[in-house]
Amino acid sequence: MKRVTDTPGMFANLGKARARVRERRGASQAAVARLAGIGKSQLSKYESGKELPKLDSLEKVLVVLDVGHFEYFRMLALLDRGEELRAPSAEEMDDLFARINRSLFTLHREVIKERPHA
Repeated sequence: MKRVTDTPGMFANLGKARARVRERRGASQAAVARLAGIGKSQLSKYESGKELPKLDSLEKVLVVLDVGHFEYFRMLALLDRGEELRAPSAEEMDDLFARINRSLFTLHREVIKERPHA
């Protein structure tokens, strides 16, 4: 069963960040979905925020777009703050890494909660 989300915080802009990266690369949803091995409608749901992607699906899309994890999560952080792209200061980088670390642990806990118990 798939989960629909309107979750605030780190999840709110996951799809928007992915769409922005795709658009900056000049790639269509159809092309990215095909190369990533996922359905176009599924990618559309991820980008619109209607569904959260599985981590392996996110990884596949980032590989197709040739985007590193840091670049993706940096764009996500900027979207969350409503900021434009610019070179971050050392303090901002430290803060960003700390927030990413906390966010990944939060995401991990959510994934573990959703796993069926054996």
